[in-house]
Amino acid sequence: MAKLISNKVNASTLLEVIVAMVIIMVVFVIATGIYTNVIKSSPSIKQQQARALSAGIIRQSKIDHDWTEIQVQVDSITLQKEVLPYEGYTDLMLIKVTAKEQGKEIGLVKQIVKRIEDEP
Repeated sequence: MAKLISNKVNASTLLEVIVAMVIIMVVFVIATGIYTNVIKSSPSIKQQQARALSAGIIRQSKIDHDWTEIQVQVDSITLQKEVLPYEGYTDLMLIKVTAKEQGKEIGLVKQIVKRIEDEP
């Protein structure tokens, strides 16, 4: 007896291929949305630089006992230092440094400090 050889090839139907492609596209769209949200929510390099510069201005003000209000331009970032009395305390003040780029606020650092006057 001769054995019949079957040359049948197993393949996917067109419907199965289309369903697989739709599933892959849905996963891709969801992953793209998540990636975009992560990128938007993380602080930009400019914002990190602005916060570091602002913290540096406050640190230097404390070292120098400089309680004057100033405005400084570093690259494209404008830093505005404000010194305000802290409510209810005569020896405390609030130092607030606002960083702006092209008129848009990109960072704000506040710190309460004890006012130390230079001795004559």
